[in-house]
Amino acid sequence: MIKDIKHIPVTKESYPFAMAAEKCEFDKIGYIEDEYFMSGTANVYDEDGDNKPVPIYMDAPYTTRLLIRRPANIKRFSGNVVIEILNASAMIDIDRMWVNSWKFFTRNGDIFIGITSKGHVVDSLKRFDIERYRDISWDNPMPERPAPQNARGGPFGFLPQFESGLFWDMVVDLAKLLRTDSKLNPIAEYGKSYLFLTGWSQSGGYIARILNSFAYLPDNCKGGPLFDGYLTAGSGNSEAPMNAYSRMRPFGRGGIPNSSVMGGKEPVIAVNTESENRFAFWYGDFDHPEFKFRTWQIPASSHDTRYNLIEYYEGRGEEDLKRIEISNGWEGCEGLPIDCPYEPIFNAAFHHLYNWARYGIPAPRAPKIETEIVIDLEESTDPFGSFVVNRTDVFGNALGGIRHPAADCPTGTYYSSSRRADGTVQAMFGHVIVFPPEKLKAIYGDIDNYRALVTKSTDDAISKGFILPEDRDELIERVVATAVERGL
Repeated sequence: MIKDIKHIPVTKESYPFAMAAEKCEFDKIGYIEDEYFMSGTANVYDEDGDNKPVPIYMDAPYTTRLLIRRPANIKRFSGNVVIEILNASAMIDIDRMWVNSWKFFTRNGDIFIGITSKGHVVDSLKRFDIERYRDISWDNPMPERPAPQNARGGPFGFLPQFESGLFWDMVVDLAKLLRTDSKLNPIAEYGKSYLFLTGWSQSGGYIARILNSFAYLPDNCKGGPLFDGYLTAGSGNSEAPMNAYSRMRPFGRGGIPNSSVMGGKEPVIAVNTESENRFAFWYGDFDHPEFKFRTWQIPASSHDTRYNLIEYYEGRGEEDLKRIEISNGWEGCEGLPIDCPYEPIFNAAFHHLYNWARYGIPAPRAPKIETEIVIDLEESTDPFGSFVVNRTDVFGNALGGIRHPAADCPTGTYYSSSRRADGTVQAMFGHVIVFPPEKLKAIYGDIDNYRALVTKSTDDAISKGFILPEDRDELIERVVATAVERGL
């Protein structure tokens, strides 16, 4: 139960972690950003044999935070509210879906709400600004439980002082509140809205849990859907643990692929890069009234990119990360960070999700990245030990998937992982081996011909619905500029 939503003022000395207003020039584009603390009580759940929640502790108190970005002029509001489950993998709040698609959200007039999803980030928030974030609390109400067997294992770790299972009631109660004109609703003045839940990487597992365990409980959908649509990205179909002590499903070492499925009565779109497509073995697309799903896969891509993990944070964002002793994840890697601009594909995915949910227009179907099985694990170069590799063209780049100009007109070979100078692998941040200028000229001739090919690829993607016309010119210029930079 939500008991209070409190606005936290912004001053020159005290501002939100992951603030976007300055980076995205809100004063120029007519947007405002506010931070709120949401306080209330939440149950802690275990699950029964049907993935349904079973309360094991009732009414644990919490205080979490919301980042709300919205058009200053209410008349500009599109009617779409995007709620991002902020990613906690680096022990900080990461608004990756915002980073990828903020230009789309703001030109469209959408409201964005980022919600802290895990107690793992509490310490970093308080290191950032102890006075501002003193009241944030995800305290574990049942510390007497024995630590899980995988307490030190898994990619995200176990912190006994926090209970991640408080999140389910937080996000469910928030969705219900946003459907009302309650005084607690921070966007009530904007009127009727459609709610879309999104998340990146481990936050995609939260979406799977919501769909499989919470969205269709009678109390959560009796007045209509909990959410009108879902966009999960950089993830598969495995559900996040129900609580902090639940067994974490192992990641990687997937063996021979099986077929994953995920969907709902409301539309679900899963967008994957090359970093995940060999583990997200989606069975395929669905248009059943009770099960709507699309899988979109992007070649020449990786989980993290130069834009969304380096360029976006240049300036104040980089300073704020240094303030809490967090690096961008690329430091120490050899080569150049992967730089294919895939953000327009995410923009198109949101656009089609809106239309599917609001007007019943299904999102386009997309081809999958082509894969093949490697029986001998020693022959696999995948850092997670997958038996599956992507098939590649003569340039070493992945075949199939959603074709975009940087993939159709490559200026290098793109890899979905990188090696650090000490020999360890950065599995989520890819690198590019740039073609020398002589090779570029042998392939493309000159920059005018290259621009014509990039334009043709872009227009083809627009005709298929994978890139929006509004993103056309900027995308072409970005890809062409990269070719010029590399000597064409």
